[in-house]
Amino acid sequence: MLVDPTQLLDDCERAWREAGEPSVGEVEPAVAGRTALVLEALVAYWLLADHSDLPRETVFARWPACAVHTVALADGPELPRLVAEARARVLAARPDLGSHGAAPESAGEWSRAAHEAARSLGWTWRASTAADDPVALSHGAAPPPELRLGPGAGSVLLTLPGEPHAGDWQLSADGEVFAVRSPYWVLPGPVRRVEATDPTGTTHVSAVVDPDIALLAFDPDGHRITPDEPLPAAEICLLHAGTLQTEGTDPGVVELPTPYGWSGWTLSRVSLTGVTRVRASAAVTGSWLDVAAGRPLGWEGGATLPWLTGDDGAPVWHRPPALWLPRRAGEPDGRLWQAEVRRPGREEPLARHTGAPGALLDPWKDVSRPLLGPYEILVHRVGSRRSRRLAAFLAEGITAEPTAEWRLLAPHGGLAPARLTLSASGPVTASAHAVAFTPYEITKRLVLGDGVRQFAVEACIPHSEVRLELGGQPLTWSIRPLDIDATDLAGESALTVRLPEQAVAVIPLLALVVEGTTLHTLRPERRTRTRRGDLRYSLAALADTVRDCVKAEIRLLVAGESIHVATVRTEPIAEDVVPDGGGLLLRGLRHPGELTARLYAVFAPWEQPLTATVDQSGRILLPSAWRSLGPLIVHLNAGASTLTAPGWPRLRDRDTLVLRRSPWTSAAGHGTGARVSEYLAGRGALPRGTDAIAYQWIVAARGRDLQACGARETAPAECRSALADAGPTALTGAADSALRSGELASVLAGSGLAALRIREVADPAAVRHVWRQAPLCALLLTAPLLPYLSGDLAYDKGELYPEETEILGEVGQFLGHAAMALLAGHADPSGAVGRFDAQTRALDQLPELQQQAVWRSARVVPRGLLDPDTRADAAWQAFRARKNLQYYAMGEEFRDGLDAVSIFLDDGHPDLAQAFRGRDPGQLHGPGEAWMRVPQLSLGCALIARLAAAGDARAAGLERGLRHLWTPVASHAPDLTAVDIALAECLVTAEAVHRTG
Repeated sequence: MLVDPTQLLDDCERAWREAGEPSVGEVEPAVAGRTALVLEALVAYWLLADHSDLPRETVFARWPACAVHTVALADGPELPRLVAEARARVLAARPDLGSHGAAPESAGEWSRAAHEAARSLGWTWRASTAADDPVALSHGAAPPPELRLGPGAGSVLLTLPGEPHAGDWQLSADGEVFAVRSPYWVLPGPVRRVEATDPTGTTHVSAVVDPDIALLAFDPDGHRITPDEPLPAAEICLLHAGTLQTEGTDPGVVELPTPYGWSGWTLSRVSLTGVTRVRASAAVTGSWLDVAAGRPLGWEGGATLPWLTGDDGAPVWHRPPALWLPRRAGEPDGRLWQAEVRRPGREEPLARHTGAPGALLDPWKDVSRPLLGPYEILVHRVGSRRSRRLAAFLAEGITAEPTAEWRLLAPHGGLAPARLTLSASGPVTASAHAVAFTPYEITKRLVLGDGVRQFAVEACIPHSEVRLELGGQPLTWSIRPLDIDATDLAGESALTVRLPEQAVAVIPLLALVVEGTTLHTLRPERRTRTRRGDLRYSLAALADTVRDCVKAEIRLLVAGESIHVATVRTEPIAEDVVPDGGGLLLRGLRHPGELTARLYAVFAPWEQPLTATVDQSGRILLPSAWRSLGPLIVHLNAGASTLTAPGWPRLRDRDTLVLRRSPWTSAAGHGTGARVSEYLAGRGALPRGTDAIAYQWIVAARGRDLQACGARETAPAECRSALADAGPTALTGAADSALRSGELASVLAGSGLAALRIREVADPAAVRHVWRQAPLCALLLTAPLLPYLSGDLAYDKGELYPEETEILGEVGQFLGHAAMALLAGHADPSGAVGRFDAQTRALDQLPELQQQAVWRSARVVPRGLLDPDTRADAAWQAFRARKNLQYYAMGEEFRDGLDAVSIFLDDGHPDLAQAFRGRDPGQLHGPGEAWMRVPQLSLGCALIARLAAAGDARAAGLERGLRHLWTPVASHAPDLTAVDIALAECLVTAEAVHRTG
């Protein structure tokens, strides 16, 4: 009797969900037979999804329990064979499914998908390790992460060695915490350094941006050139803030599109031949980088396949290159270099060669054939332990031929279909001889093997794409028509279209079309030194035209075609969200294209959001574990999900919807988090104890939003009170909250922890951990040691233990140069930054677009918390919240609070009083400008709090009286509050040192 595969999967899905997680042990023959049928059905639907241009993950999303039980039964050495046999049986019955060119599924791909399915069900089952995956390379000690340009130079990423299912990496980027998985993490923007802790607990520190230099260099393959090495006299990529300045010959500079998240920076392809040194105009004076004279280290000859890349975007060489050893001008031949060929992560070299400076070596001549997979070359002087590294992915003898050199955008979305044909002239083979790309496929996964080893690569043909810029910030590239909110057009918005260079001989126009009628056309901007095929169109001119239109299309007129590249909406994506059986339904959906949703659990705000696809009818399928989590916040995003880790959503965003009346029957997970969820749902008391502190921080920081979405009304206040009772333990526990410094600052102000007295650093190792995860709290914990940074003779660093000296080294890294000057007793070099005065009044009268332009340069280069750019950015945040701040600033209590601070500081604290008066906005032009006094109150409250922390009993009493004024200000201007707490700590410490001296 024939079995309906859908009915089989539905029946097994119900049975296995009721049975729970798969058990370990022998499997009955009947169960094994049924599981084999389920595996074949899943393979069939996976192939059908490929054939219908649907994401493969939708199959496992529909039948997650089937996925887990099937992979659990077959996992291990048998999984690749069983998947391959099931695929062969399906294709024998439906040959048409194989005509689509889909690559065979790897065991690792099935294991990863099953692992995600288990997570969606709330199960603890884990897929097997990489040792069972024939596509994975077994490693020894994992190499450290590496900073490099992403594929197409569209992003800056940090490569994370290892397999995704090996566990999460914990990253701390300038104090902001992320949990991510290999193979890489896309940097959300410029940061000074990233501390990456791998799944084994080993921590690696990667310096990213040096604010004094404001320039990063990458070789042609995208690997970073280390900052302590001279730049090679060759063609490289430079990512820089400001313009490039060079000495020597005039370099050939081609400006490339800005990488994702790096607004205000420029990516340039530069030839440094004949250039002696180079610098970025945003760097400090005199910070030139030298260009090495002579021959740089690099590849010579060989040939790459432009259509194949490794997992990290590295090119694939089908003819191995030779190696030029470096040579500087005048260097003697006797100073020999040594080159060692290794597999990444392996200590034992495959070959070792020695040569004179500038010699051309064949590094592969003693390496066993065939050459397949990733290799690295470590080059160092003979007798030296310091080495330089080159990487290469080889696939000897493989060739590829595409049907098109470039895939153009299709008129109705996606790309023109194409095919890539592969062939082999040696023992290296590919898992498919032909790879077909459908309109919405950019890459296809292939497996290259030599009969013993297998390695995964990506196949991709260069293609057109479009990218939106909002507020000067470039978003991700897309091959689908973009969705643009009409309100964003009034800001600094632009659309960039990437075309082959030969396609712009006749300049393409961008047309605004409403109901088939062209209302407006745009020509690309005249931008010099850019890649010729990248055309940027400013969209601000369309703002008035679309104001009265419900929906309009933006079409690109090129080569006789009218290509739909964007849709402009004047209304929200959807009106409301309601429960719908096993998921959610968007009512009033107005977005016809690809749409994703991020879901946040109100009663578990610490959980990672669920990213889900919205189907054409507006339905969002929910995993079973999410159907009973209570109220949900649904943030809609046109297009695919973004590359970066999501933050907490803004409830006032019109594309953020709240499902308040959602059933809550159980908490996510177990333990303390589950008990805090019960508390937020109105059941039980707030859990206390060390393990509850991180949850209390999160609830206190996001309390206003949680209250608005249905959480217990008293939760924020009770959590602040609990943190105050925990004292120093609360500051240490903040490291596990993953909150930003601004969010931490708002809780420090409202809980009274900003005034907590810390008498000694009892456990420097614990404080060192807090510096990585919550540096603002770590600063308060380190307060007793800050006088040792003053340079005063009474505080000799030699008295400190090495662990104490180490945590003091974090202060300058977090606070910046200005803090060091303040602690040394000098005047505040940026005292005027952050004050609202006559210039701010003039700014308030400008249109928003011009306001943004004034503040655009803030934080282009990441600097310390007290450096001027960071202070300016914090003041800009407070300025944008001025309407909310005005409500609090108009009261009589607000004015009384300012007077109380002024009187207190004038009585015995002249230096602090001077800093406080420096925030005075001067004479106001009426009560409508009361918001201009907010920065002064913020600094005043911070000064009183840190005086209280230093042991001043009068200040402690005043701080308690001011707390109800400071708390709402801190919630609306959290970054300004963080700056002021740190600034106050430095000023109070400097005053104490001066009095002691």
